[in-house]
Amino acid sequence: MSDNAKIPLQVVVDSREQCPFRFEGFNAVVEVAGLEAGDYSLQGFERRVAIERKSLPDLVACLGVERERFARELSRLRGYDCAAVVVEASADDLRAGHFRAKLNPEAAWQSVLAFAQRYRIPFFWSDSRADAEETTFHLLRHYQHDRMRELQALRIPARIAPAATERRGPGVGMDGKPNPPESRQRAANGPPSRAQAGTGAGT
Repeated sequence: MSDNAKIPLQVVVDSREQCPFRFEGFNAVVEVAGLEAGDYSLQGFERRVAIERKSLPDLVACLGVERERFARELSRLRGYDCAAVVVEASADDLRAGHFRAKLNPEAAWQSVLAFAQRYRIPFFWSDSRADAEETTFHLLRHYQHDRMRELQALRIPARIAPAATERRGPGVGMDGKPNPPESRQRAANGPPSRAQAGTGAGT
């Protein structure tokens, strides 16, 4: 296991979230705070990554009577580095109309497709609440992993530069061999002409 994988996720749960995921059994530390958008984020990245959790009844309401509010929420999330909607149900549950609201299942499904393409936010479907919790955890984990890789990449030049400077100190060439000033001067003037090099008769 890499060192990055051992670092616990600093998960931030929105204070308005009802019946939130607790991430028990996951490598995570949970903090409750107010989020501007979404239900789950990471500490220090609250305005860059957010996961919106929806039960099937919640989602159906967002596709019907609360449609405008849901659209505003997705519009805010569109500006994030990473945003997603995780649904505690399968797409088949929605399309088969396994809900009580008076909303046409096909119209509900088409609304999901329209929202996904309009706001460029994916919808992740789950087999259960536990599956949705795991999906949320791993989405946040992958985001943290990518940020850690970027940080490590930024540190690489700082490690290489001193070594390169030591190899190429004063009087040292690109190949690490001595390169005194007189050698550099000869190289700048080019090779001697035949007239300059010749000696004896005929010169």
